[in-house]
Amino acid sequence: MLLLDRELLGRTIEPLQRWGHSFYALSLYVADSAGPPRLYSYGVEHSPLVNEPGPIADSLRSAMRLHFSNSRGPRTVAVIIDSIAGPFSQAVDGIEGPQFPRMAITELEDRSGRCRRLERDYRFVNDPTPDERSGPAWGFGYIRFDAPRITRCHPRGFWPPDPVVELPTRPHLAAPIVRPLSISSLNNYFSVVGRFTGQLTIYDDSIVVQFDTLVATRRLPDDTQAVKLDSIRVGVGAGDDRGWSPLHDSPALRIGRRLARGGRIVRHDVRFVMQHERSERDANAWIVVTFHITTGRPGEKDYSRAATTYAHSKRGVLAAP
Repeated sequence: MLLLDRELLGRTIEPLQRWGHSFYALSLYVADSAGPPRLYSYGVEHSPLVNEPGPIADSLRSAMRLHFSNSRGPRTVAVIIDSIAGPFSQAVDGIEGPQFPRMAITELEDRSGRCRRLERDYRFVNDPTPDERSGPAWGFGYIRFDAPRITRCHPRGFWPPDPVVELPTRPHLAAPIVRPLSISSLNNYFSVVGRFTGQLTIYDDSIVVQFDTLVATRRLPDDTQAVKLDSIRVGVGAGDDRGWSPLHDSPALRIGRRLARGGRIVRHDVRFVMQHERSERDANAWIVVTFHITTGRPGEKDYSRAATTYAHSKRGVLAAP
């Protein structure tokens, strides 16, 4: 804002000293953080229908609003207006003419809505200081500005309103969905399989699985490797026939037990909670139980601490009724 204020104030001096009358109104804006100021100006070389500062300033503002409506617009806008307390047509001849009180009024506004008004009294003088001796002597005197009076002002709104972005809505449940849940992988050829019975409760932002009974076992007759069941998680299965993956897994239920062939690990009243936002794909999703296991023994070729097997419900178990 200070950059534009200094730039505008400097541009008022030449027309005042050259013509001894008025600078009318000028406007500047900074297009972006790196761009130079770009000037809109009206002066004696223009011939508006009403040749006075107020209507000219209004024309400048309208021109800028129209210009900015088709672009992102500037970072900061400044308008400076001449104000003469007397008949405007008689405020001529600079130091030799009537000494009506004069004021330069600057309005500065940025995109965030901050607005500042700076009022500076000014006059023509014959005894300029070195700083005031600017430009050639045209015979009408030099310009002396007093210190500015700074106040807040109401934004004039040069920028079009930001477009309202409508966020996509997600499905909303009128009430939680509660249904029985039964999962079994006992007929699968996995090293660890299981059976789970209980209840599923679906909320807008989470899923709760409460198993009355949880059973993990090993049933393959030729499976001789050492297996330890490290933990069990419950998640949401999503995908198609070409591939799928478990999403939004619950915290793990720690087991940490060796599971011998034919052995069983049983738990009762086990609760799993998943953070899950409702979406359209829930209509074809399912519940997945993941067994995290360690196979083999340290030093053996088939040793792994990151093996998994799965058991899952039917598709559509999360769909709305």
